[in-house]
Amino acid sequence: MRDWDFDGQLARTLRILACLLVFFCLALLIRPQDPVLLGLGIGIATGMWNAFFLGKRLLAIVSMAVPNAYAHMKAGYAMRISTSIAVLYFVSRTDSINLYAAAAGIFVAPCIFTFSTVLMLMGLPNRKSERPNS
Repeated sequence: MRDWDFDGQLARTLRILACLLVFFCLALLIRPQDPVLLGLGIGIATGMWNAFFLGKRLLAIVSMAVPNAYAHMKAGYAMRISTSIAVLYFVSRTDSINLYAAAAGIFVAPCIFTFSTVLMLMGLPNRKSERPNS
């Protein structure tokens, strides 16, 4: 059985999120006053931020002792959840950004990571096409 490539999985997720963010930025050029597009863009950017720093924190935790790692992980969780709450608070104070779209955008990163992990575990992306014997 292969080892799980967490760094590669995180990089793939961040790449997909970057493509989505570029798409929403280009869509904002066409419809600059659309609050849903702006909310999704802000939410996806926040989700990318959280995913990036989660990856950095997990790489740092690998070499720590268990009590230190546990405290370090709790601090990272508090930082990421406070970032999400702060972004949603400031979005709720703005009339030109849709709050529900921003909240949905924050959850795009974990969904993409989960679905791509499931696909990787099922072996779909790495499956080679079988050729009949001649």
